[in-house]
Amino acid sequence: MKNNAMDYLPRMVIFSRVVELGAFSKAARELGLTSSSVSQHISALEAILGTTLLHRTTRKLSLTEAGQAFYANCARIVALADEARLNTESLHNELVGELRIAASSFMASEYLVPALESFIHEHPRLRIHIDVDDHNVDLMDKSVDLALRVGKAPGAEDVYLTQLEAVLCAAPSYLQARAPIWRPEDLVHQQFLFFTPHGASVEVALRDRGGQCMQMRLTPHITANHARSLRRLALQGHGVARLLRSKVQEDLDAGRLVVVLPDWSLESYSAFLTTKHRAPVPQKILACIEQIRAYFRRRHPVDAGKSGPG
Repeated sequence: MKNNAMDYLPRMVIFSRVVELGAFSKAARELGLTSSSVSQHISALEAILGTTLLHRTTRKLSLTEAGQAFYANCARIVALADEARLNTESLHNELVGELRIAASSFMASEYLVPALESFIHEHPRLRIHIDVDDHNVDLMDKSVDLALRVGKAPGAEDVYLTQLEAVLCAAPSYLQARAPIWRPEDLVHQQFLFFTPHGASVEVALRDRGGQCMQMRLTPHITANHARSLRRLALQGHGVARLLRSKVQEDLDAGRLVVVLPDWSLESYSAFLTTKHRAPVPQKILACIEQIRAYFRRRHPVDAGKSGPG
């Protein structure tokens, strides 16, 4: 029957220190053991190996020929274990290794890549992989360290960044060809373009400047899981789209799109970071989170210092 490595690996460490320090008592003090315990471990190791490793006298210890060969291997294994520990600590405490970040196509190009510009220059030993997907990927399945997301409500352990305003908007050509939209009730007669699974009805919450709220359940005419495609469909005059203002601000400024019901506001969305890591979080993740938070504070200073939506 083969000996289990667990039977002798810890004893190899003890044996190495006995040889290097030259005495059971010195090794015992360093390892937090008693001298008799150290002696028992060496005896057990010799029994497992079926050979004598140390000549013991009252004054000194000396290695047998087998002990010399075994010590050389022990020293190499202990050194490799120390190297493994240092490498692992380095990956946790230093900005080295690989960092995988997920984001939607819009958030990646509009926020993530600009936020990481100086971070990439400052940490050349860090290999960064950006996973662009307009669906929320499973962080564990995709081995993603950090995800930049937009949603209604971040979780308790997520890192809140800012609120992003959403608008209902349409092309002038669409609005000219349809019945006027003066109040929320007029929306039921419109064609809608929504970022949502096909065929699902969508709850839209509207609030006027006086604080009056209205909930509308609308059925989309066209759905897509890609916000830029929805923007393009809106520009082509296919209907009213619900999009983040930041995605269509240039179109609004140029008059290519028009805000529908400008006196009513939609419920905003939270931008936040989420990670699969729990305490202690690797330093490279913490540093990346702070880099992205600082960028959002510069882009959206009104939200600086907030810990969450509202």
